[in-house]
Amino acid sequence: MTLRSLNSLPQITLAACVAWSMACGKPEVGPEGATDEVDAPSVDQPAEENPPEIAAPATLEGRLRLDDPGARPVLAEMNGLYYQAFEIAERPYNGKRMEYHPGGIEKKETLFVEGALSRITEWDESGQKRSEVNVSPTGVRREQYWDATGKPIAKPAAPQGPLGRTMNWTFGAGRASIEFVYRGKSSDIIRKAFGEPDEELNGVWIYRGMKVQAAQQLMTTVRFVMQNDTVLQVSVEP
Repeated sequence: MTLRSLNSLPQITLAACVAWSMACGKPEVGPEGATDEVDAPSVDQPAEENPPEIAAPATLEGRLRLDDPGARPVLAEMNGLYYQAFEIAERPYNGKRMEYHPGGIEKKETLFVEGALSRITEWDESGQKRSEVNVSPTGVRREQYWDATGKPIAKPAAPQGPLGRTMNWTFGAGRASIEFVYRGKSSDIIRKAFGEPDEELNGVWIYRGMKVQAAQQLMTTVRFVMQNDTVLQVSVEP
């Protein structure tokens, strides 16, 4: 080997290293500019114009959705105010609803079995049971009453009151429906027909001891939802 060949050897080696480095560090470019990289993002890919809609939450097991736009709204009362319900339990209610005297003493217990009224029990402010009404599945009522000492007594005579409290009403249909007669009437007409309410809660006038036949059940409590001294809505309860 000549001296000239030895002097050129470092240059050849350096050129080979540079070529090898460039080949390893840059991906091969195929036809039309494609590379060997998998799933490489495209700069020119347009953004998705219509993203998929978010599905509505599924109804919980054991509940029914009330989403028929043509059906009458189902209202639920809470603390004297009414709210529209969009979901209800699939099965009729089994359980009780409680009311209390000031101080936490039980005042009234209403028991439901398979959605039907089964028993109503009432206590006075001292905690003494004063009445109990049991209703059979066929609608037969058995009533019991006690005095302030706990002694059984006959059914107390209802005090004479306004005519509206003594009438037998219906609910939901017919000209005798208390809802049909008094919805849209003024507060003065309600006072003349039923007297002063037994309770007034957040604009709701509550009358107890009523006789309203509704869907094979006798209701004894009527609620008039008042707005601007006018009856906005009428509802009944056992």
